[in-house]
Order: sequence, then C-alpha cells, then structure tokens
Amino acid sequence: MPTKEPNPQLWTLRLKQHKVTVLLFVEQTQSFSSIKADLLDALKGRGYTEINQRFLPSDAENIILGIPVDRNDPSKGWVGLDIPAMDTEDEIGSKKKLGGKRSVLNASPLGAGLRDGSLLAFKFRSEDAKKDDDGLDLDDSDWDVIMPSYDEE
Repeated sequence: MPTKEPNPQLWTLRLKQHKVTVLLFVEQTQSFSSIKADLLDALKGRGYTEINQRFLPSDAENIILGIPVDRNDPSKGWVGLDIPAMDTEDEIGSKKKLGGKRSVLNASPLGAGLRDGSLLAFKFRSEDAKKDDDGLDLDDSDWDVIMPSYDEE
C-alpha cells in the first residue's frame, strides 16, 4: 500500500470493528472497492489475522462497510453503506431508479455523502451470507463495534 501524504484533497476515514480503529487517507472520489483493498492491506500490514475471532478475508470484496444510523450517536446502530436499487417518483410524477450496485451513491465517499473524518464500521462477509438480486447483503445485523465511553463503572 503506497503511503499518502496528507493534503487538502485527501479525507481521513475512521473504519472500526470491535475495538480496532483504522485511519485511512482516501481521495474523495476513490472507489469503495479501492478503500476496502487499502483497509485489508492496512490490517494485514499491522499483523492482524483475525478480529474478535473473525478471520480476515482473502479478498477485499468480502468486506462490508456500514455507516451509523445517527451520525452524532454511533451507539444507535449501523446500516450497510450499499444503497439498494429502488424506484422513486419525482415532483412531476416520472419514475426513476435510485441506488443499486452501479449507483454514484455507492461509488465513492463523496457520492455517498460522507465527509472528512467520517466514521464507518466494517465487517467480514460470511460464507453463507444471503444476497438480493443486486448482489447486496440482505442481513444488516451483527455490526461488532465497541465505542469507547467516558462513563465510570
């Protein structure tokens, strides 16, 4: 993985699973496939073979990214970053397709509405994961993210 020098065009994404947090410098328009590959390289580069008894995948496409339900309170849960294809109507009443595997919303951090410093969760796709017609996972549960808190025990 090439080292990237910070500059105004690069964003920092915080990617988290269990107690592991990875900071990645990414281009605003960098593809999520490339970001997943960088994440996998970073984890392997630090010597990780598993996180919380879940083995790292051999292929970066087996990494699923998620965003917080509430950007200001990640403890409310996570949803998959992939936006499934759906039909919508505009004000005039004409129908158009939104989302899907090839959508600009699923293409890059900028297209997905993320910003510099955004927090993302990641998990590894299981072998028996169910997918819909677009190849997106149907199961959005099991986001293993532990957020640090300031509460006294």
